[in-house]
Amino acid sequence: MELLVALRTNNLDIESKSIDSLRKYIKFLEKWNKVHALTSVSSKEIPYVFVVEPLLAAKALSKFVNPAKCLDIGTGFGNPGVAMSAYFKNTRFMLVDSSQKKTALLRSAIDMSEIGNIKVVTKRIEELAKTHKGTFDLVVSRGVGSIEKVTKYAKDFAKPGGIVAIFKARIDQKKEVSGITNDLKFERIVNLDVFYPLKKVHRYIIMYKKMSLN
Repeated sequence: MELLVALRTNNLDIESKSIDSLRKYIKFLEKWNKVHALTSVSSKEIPYVFVVEPLLAAKALSKFVNPAKCLDIGTGFGNPGVAMSAYFKNTRFMLVDSSQKKTALLRSAIDMSEIGNIKVVTKRIEELAKTHKGTFDLVVSRGVGSIEKVTKYAKDFAKPGGIVAIFKARIDQKKEVSGITNDLKFERIVNLDVFYPLKKVHRYIIMYKKMSLN
């Protein structure tokens, strides 16, 4: 019920089967967070950080891209890729992280949640680039370093004309609006208002487009 309230409060409408899967995912995170301290996010805010925020991002991105394939760089325990896969039901998601501990737990969470359009890969991003250059319509990443670092890797995976979307809690407008960055053209910053219990927080998506090859 708590997740349903959170979704309704944030004007998110997804099918009941996906809601059930995301409930199982949240339950898994809450259980293992008590054992292994997976995240500093409190149990009360896990549904918002791991589900509501990524769903709002997916809803916003759907105005600009309808991806066949999406890559989540440095996914950790599935943020933002797991929840986004519930919005983009027909999209094949690849969630990559170099940590075997994180990806092992993530695979278990996905299996338990019965989510079928996700593949989890345990690799350094540099290694993945050898086999997956220019194959994704959408590349996303959250909280894995500076814009310069993320775009350096993300540009290799996006198709010409594809979108790279970096999720941030805070941004420096002057720094992010930087024109062409590593073959990526800055498109826009999308502002998200996320309604938590008793507060509203601001989140941002920095969007770039992969330049077409000459």
